Amino acid sequence: MRRRVRFHADFRADLRAQLGWLREHRDREWIDRLRVALDEGSALLESFPDIGTIEARDGTVVLRRLLLGKLPYALWYCRDTADPGADVWLLRLFHAAQDRPLPAVPPMPPRPSRRR
Repeated sequence: MRRRVRFHADFRADLRAQLGWLREHRDREWIDRLRVALDEGSALLESFPDIGTIEARDGTVVLRRLLLGKLPYALWYCRDTADPGADVWLLRLFHAAQDRPLPAVPPMPPRPSRRR
């Protein structure tokens, strides 16, 4: 079963910050590598949402961390394990050298209904 991968506002802000830093301090290849790694990570989580290391639990919502391939980035994500088809929420994106506080497990929004 494939799950939908969604982006939390904090993840979007982290991504913008990482891309801004890369634009200033690295060449275009680093930006491309990060985008490819995020695409690959998202595709992996669509099929295997339980692949990352468990960092915290809040009831049935589990917070996990996934390292992005050969890049020094960690992707934090969560999903509600009570629903096998629950969306995967990308919460934070940190560089390995960053001070990384444990992200809070946000309340899960209701799953969108699907028309048949």
